[in-house]
Amino acid sequence: MRILLIEDDEVLASVLLHSLTQQHYAVEIVRDGQIGWEYAQGTNYDLILTDVGLPKLDGITLCQRLRSSGCSTPILLITAKDETNDRIRGLDAGADDYLIKPLNLGELQARVRALLRRGDTPRPPVLEVGALRLDPSICEVTYDNQVLDLTPKEYSLLELLLRNPLRVFSRGDIIEHLWTFDDPPQEETVKSHIKWLRHKLKVVGAVDWIENVYGLGYRLNSQKATSSRNSEKITQKNPEQNSSIPDTSPSVEQQFNQAMSGLWSQYQGLMTQRMEVLQQAATELSSGKLTIGLRESAGREAHKLAGVLGMFEQEAGTQIAREIEQILDKDGELLPAQKHQIISLIQELGNLLNLTKVVNQTVTSIGEEISPKLLLIDPDLQLGSQLQQLAYSTEMRWQQITTLEGAKNFLQTTSPDLVVLNVDEIGQREETLALMLDLATHTPAVPVLALAVTDRLVDRVTLAQSGARGFLVKPVTASQVWETASQILQFTHSLTVNVLVVDDDPLILAALGPMLEPWGMRMTGLDDPLRFWEVLQSTAPDLLILDVEMPQISGIELCQAVRTDPQWQELPIVFLTAHREMETVQQVFAAGGDDYVVKPVVGAELLARITHRLERSRLLQSLSTKDPLTGLANQLQSSRDLQHLIAQGEKNQQSVCLTILNISDLRQINIQYGHEAGNQVLQRWSRLFQSVFCGGEILGYWGNGEFVVGVSGFTETERLVLQHRLSDILTKLRQQVFTAPNGDRFQVTCNFAVVEYPNDGLNIQSLYQVANSMLKQN
Repeated sequence: MRILLIEDDEVLASVLLHSLTQQHYAVEIVRDGQIGWEYAQGTNYDLILTDVGLPKLDGITLCQRLRSSGCSTPILLITAKDETNDRIRGLDAGADDYLIKPLNLGELQARVRALLRRGDTPRPPVLEVGALRLDPSICEVTYDNQVLDLTPKEYSLLELLLRNPLRVFSRGDIIEHLWTFDDPPQEETVKSHIKWLRHKLKVVGAVDWIENVYGLGYRLNSQKATSSRNSEKITQKNPEQNSSIPDTSPSVEQQFNQAMSGLWSQYQGLMTQRMEVLQQAATELSSGKLTIGLRESAGREAHKLAGVLGMFEQEAGTQIAREIEQILDKDGELLPAQKHQIISLIQELGNLLNLTKVVNQTVTSIGEEISPKLLLIDPDLQLGSQLQQLAYSTEMRWQQITTLEGAKNFLQTTSPDLVVLNVDEIGQREETLALMLDLATHTPAVPVLALAVTDRLVDRVTLAQSGARGFLVKPVTASQVWETASQILQFTHSLTVNVLVVDDDPLILAALGPMLEPWGMRMTGLDDPLRFWEVLQSTAPDLLILDVEMPQISGIELCQAVRTDPQWQELPIVFLTAHREMETVQQVFAAGGDDYVVKPVVGAELLARITHRLERSRLLQSLSTKDPLTGLANQLQSSRDLQHLIAQGEKNQQSVCLTILNISDLRQINIQYGHEAGNQVLQRWSRLFQSVFCGGEILGYWGNGEFVVGVSGFTETERLVLQHRLSDILTKLRQQVFTAPNGDRFQVTCNFAVVEYPNDGLNIQSLYQVANSMLKQN
């Protein structure tokens, strides 16, 4: 993300630069408003951070000029503490937000994140959908020429949906767009505004125009809106879309509801235990003998209840538990009125939940969460036993079922990571194919390795059409099955988002699975923070979710430890917290967190934030590892890959070939025909190399017309074959004719050198030196 910082105070500019670059932003600094205007006109920035008091052109005038020119980049103003008029004028001029000096760097980073998440939103003058018309210049909304009496938040909410008619907004998204960072509302507040806005639209005839997309949030029901008047059309152009958030389906909704219903039953015993602690505290309060230990325990249990009840549509229970926690956490002795209030609230919460005691509750261990679940559907017991022995050393678990009916029953309650299915000896083939198709279309899909007794083309085609990911012909050995299954698992896991959740409440861990897994996310839950580093290394997650408050070690402390390790410094981290206080939020961001979600967790909120974090992480990774012009690995990344290849070669006593291919006249091409012509050559070369070297070779572009190819395990004969192959490629390249922008046609001069580890050098630098000498001799 690129930020333009306009600040004439060198000390403050230096502090801001350090703070922002620590968050991996690309920051450009200018010292006055006039240069800032020129920079903003010539470059697309993701955010502009500007002081108000600037030489040559002040920040407010700059903001006005940018908005008048059509620039919609988010603008964050820096103002003096006592200059209220500047803040008002700045916002009226089109600024998105402001910060007051002296700056709090944690708040600065949080506000920058919030503005960057909002994106570049078009601002058309008047919004119309069907008979509904919103005029931002006078803040008026009409439907069929009837004026709607909306509150400011209802007006802003409707404007947000009209400006983005195809986008789904989670409650968290709505909060980010419509509320300031200093005063975030409760989740229930968003629901209330949605409810009243729907009611007011319905009164004037716009029925069901705001759609509730299950598990994600809210959006404008454009089909409903436009069907009211066939002659009307949406005047909004280029609406902001969020294709990263997936559509929903009834099967997912049903799956989620069933899972949550089952969790409510499964964890009634745990919630009953928590209520018993609260009821014990109420009893001791009535007798006037509440101990400090029991008061602290009751506060913790109220905190946990507040964090989970809302996930089971018990919002009222969340609110009551939160009130109990707040009273118990106050310093000093409780006043008589407070004691009476707690007793009353505990009684009210008990009546609301109406929990019955449940015993013999079990919780899945972390080992079971980590280990892939493999299912063999085959009557061959010997094969099952041999597979279990092969998997034993890897801590994977095979479950064997010998009948088709038993497999169907098992799959109703369990979603394995992979299924090996005997399609001919377990039942009727039509039934086995139907089961295979069900697994392939399951959410998330379950990969299937098919075992068949015949090897005909029609069999392979039929099984592939039914969703099989692999095919083996019986008789087959356990080693063959294991090797193919491992390859399928490796490929499947490379496409899956792995999420590690650390929370000491097992109910939170159990509830997050049904929220994330239907969208292809594999979740590992850990309720013991002391085992965090061990599990982090074994799961290698794509994203980390941490609870702020945990016994022994907090989520903030775990985050700090992660950020000090080079291997995990870029890992996206989202926090779960039951607190909305600014102090907690600042601690989260200061520790290195990327985002936070307030408990009770809402599926739409969590899914949207995870998606946003992963998208940004992938973008940063791509920018840091790939050359933007050729699309190949850049010098830094390809050097790392080559170092790893050499290390593997040393370990396995194998040779490694490094090839340098050079466009010797690239500089002359750029001078004579322009860089556009030179870029054309580089891009065509990169496409050719990627099409030729597609067998796992390391490809990279090192700049100045130098391409590299790394291959391991070559014999002397194979090296000669490689050289002949490269000669053929270069012959084709030299025969290609390029057309310059001015119409001139030209060809490219190029050569190559092949060196070998360990004969020509023991590291990349020494190999490169030898290759460079060979190129100069050519």
